[in-house]
Amino acid sequence: MQKELNTADTLIEKLNLIPHAEGGYFRRYYQSNQYITKEDNTKRRAGSAIYYLLKKSQFSAWHSISSDEIWHYYKGGLLEIYEIKKDGSLICHKLGDSIIYNDASYSAVIESGSIFAARLIDGEYILTGCSLHPEFSYDDFILYQKEEMLLKYPNYASIINMFY
Repeated sequence: MQKELNTADTLIEKLNLIPHAEGGYFRRYYQSNQYITKEDNTKRRAGSAIYYLLKKSQFSAWHSISSDEIWHYYKGGLLEIYEIKKDGSLICHKLGDSIIYNDASYSAVIESGSIFAARLIDGEYILTGCSLHPEFSYDDFILYQKEEMLLKYPNYASIINMFY
């Protein structure tokens, strides 16, 4: 009989996930063998992908990366991903099972250079995947402090404060 994977801790163990700097747990499971040269002449792999898991009390803190990031729903509850685009506009993506949650999608695209954060709004956990093109690199990763976010986006204070 196959073991049921129905808890966050079981998934963390089974998928060998480790704590992520922005919150939650992750593991990179794919890295392209192809390389590209970015506009700033840095060399990066063409793409990468991770598993990413958040438990009920966790969130993904405000951060940005210089790659497009595609989030994929795998298992669990409902996730809100707030994205502040380069033009300052704010949108909220809902990631989850659209059969259970009518306004959810199975994937969400975060544009390169956007600042974004995510939190679980229903369920005990959510297992997602994130694909980046070009690959994720900590050299392209910025984790934002609360004061910096509030100074830059005062109109979004109530949403910003949910992630600190």
